[in-house]
Amino acid sequence: MGLVPLTAVAGGLLVLLIGLAFTMLLWSIIGLGESTAADRHAQAALAQARTVEGLIVDLETGQRGFVITGEKQFLEPWQTARTTFSGQAQQLVHLSTTPGQRTLAQHIKQAGESLIHDYSIPLVAAAGRGDPRAHGVAATLEGKRRVDALRKQFDQYDSTQQTLIAARESAANADAREAVAAASIGLAGSMLLIATFAGYVIRAVVWPVRRAAGVASRLAGGDLSVRMPETGRGEIGQLGTAFNTMARSLEESREQARHARNRLELLYEAGVVIGTTLDAKQTAQELVRVLVPRFADFGTVDLALPVLLVDEPPAGHGAWARRVALGGVRDDPPLDPVDSQIALATGSAGATLVPDLRASPVWQARHGGDQARTLLDYGMHSLITVPLYSRRTLVGAIGLWRAENPSPFGEDELSDAEEIAAKAAVAIDNALSYAREHDTALTLQRSMLPRSFNPPGRIEIAHRYLPASDASEVGGDWYDVVAVAPDKTALAIGDVMGHGIPAAAVMGQMRSTLRALVRLDLPPDQLLHHLDQTMQDLDGPILATCLYGVCDAEANRCRIARAGHPPPALITPDGTARLVDLPPGAPLGIGGISYTTTEIPVAPGTVLVLYTDGLVETRDHDLDERLEELTRLLAGTHPSLDELADTLINRLAPTPAQDDIALLIARVGTSTPR
Repeated sequence: MGLVPLTAVAGGLLVLLIGLAFTMLLWSIIGLGESTAADRHAQAALAQARTVEGLIVDLETGQRGFVITGEKQFLEPWQTARTTFSGQAQQLVHLSTTPGQRTLAQHIKQAGESLIHDYSIPLVAAAGRGDPRAHGVAATLEGKRRVDALRKQFDQYDSTQQTLIAARESAANADAREAVAAASIGLAGSMLLIATFAGYVIRAVVWPVRRAAGVASRLAGGDLSVRMPETGRGEIGQLGTAFNTMARSLEESREQARHARNRLELLYEAGVVIGTTLDAKQTAQELVRVLVPRFADFGTVDLALPVLLVDEPPAGHGAWARRVALGGVRDDPPLDPVDSQIALATGSAGATLVPDLRASPVWQARHGGDQARTLLDYGMHSLITVPLYSRRTLVGAIGLWRAENPSPFGEDELSDAEEIAAKAAVAIDNALSYAREHDTALTLQRSMLPRSFNPPGRIEIAHRYLPASDASEVGGDWYDVVAVAPDKTALAIGDVMGHGIPAAAVMGQMRSTLRALVRLDLPPDQLLHHLDQTMQDLDGPILATCLYGVCDAEANRCRIARAGHPPPALITPDGTARLVDLPPGAPLGIGGISYTTTEIPVAPGTVLVLYTDGLVETRDHDLDERLEELTRLLAGTHPSLDELADTLINRLAPTPAQDDIALLIARVGTSTPR
């Protein structure tokens, strides 16, 4: 056989083997592309699952906030989550890539809809009607059970989806390895068939295929920056172009997925972190911590002056604000410091984006030549400003700057900033509402408590009142001292169950009624009985505890009765301290309960200590231990009752105070008239 036929045969076999190798290689590349597309689809399903989970978080947060506070602004995120959940959950079902995932997505959709229609909507409706069952333990536990079950389903969906993504990446690697094997087999066979054709094969086929295999392997390994030279001819050149196009597409998709994931994480963290306290300044600082440095290099929050003056409602748009938060990647930004007064833009202008500060004459003119130059020289190059609106009232503004990050802000980041600002504005408005309620309840409470006493000459009095730190806890603790006769004094202390302004109002009615009954000089048990009947005449089921006693300094005795109140403590003249054993009685307002008067001897100089449960009850300690600590602090002689009162408050009162505290101390039969 001559050279030409041999070459033709070898060439034919070579072409056949190369065609077979390239067919296997292209098949593997197609599989790699399909795996990549499936991976993008799986990532989209994973992002959608987190969106649906975020709606459950908004639903739970909104309903819980409304049930606890009764404030309707909590229903805004709740309403949004309730109305959009079904559509978003159905989208999750559509995006799920396997029958098992679709089934799990259907379960999530059904469980979420059940949570909304069977639990959340009835609970909100019940809370709106004032149904006490909405605040009960059963309702809370039912909501927790449902949400915990949903979270487990989301965790299962996320875990399964991550496993699916990993399996598809493994398949892509397998496709790449098959491509390498196919190319190697084809090239080895070609080299064995015709040695004279080896140089051509190596130069025209082997090297390009090896490059393609390397590119495929690196692509499968996640290196999307790799590129293949496009200098080959024919199919090799087309293969290089295809590889490079696919690599660019994968790189763009991964960048888009990363950017979307970062946006979702930022929005989720903002929803969780911002508004954890009922303090407007603290909320502003939380907002800056969320946005810097993840979103911006520097951040400022300015609150309108009417917002910070909690005794005035934020009526109208304030022209001036105070900077309450400032944070950044460096400590020396040329920005007005915290507590500075800032001119706050008014009008209906919304959020503004200035991508390039140097190219914006409007921004430079607004900030003045020197200030603008200082900011530009520092490196500030891009800015977003977002007003904070709540219930159509301008409460402040956010400023976000970039200096270290070279990328300018874009429209999508402006949208994110607006969404986060909306959440922050609601949280700030809630904090303001709570601050006003706290001040109102505290003012009402203190206005109804006696500021001074004029007891008979043979009794000495010290008293203290400490409000709770939380606005919702201020309310119903009270005390009173009334002279019955020259040597007889009535001592009373009580606690209206409930908090806030309603409890303070009931406390005032209760104290006024008691003062009227004291004038009748009734035994303590009868007085409590009449007070119980009065409590039943008030609107609503209202309960209260009370400890009432009449101390007769001439007869050296005290007659005491209690209605569900903590027992008083007694210090004998020799310094021995103990709790007085009294029949507990039932709280006032139940009705049909009889009370018992107990007479105890009180030698001259005996000290009686009356207190409310806020002094001894805490969430972290056993009540018996706290009562033992109380008697230990009382033991001994105490020349100054005011110093004793301060000691009890300083040593026993929790910080911050979890409940309001009333304390009344009386020394009976003092030798020195007061």
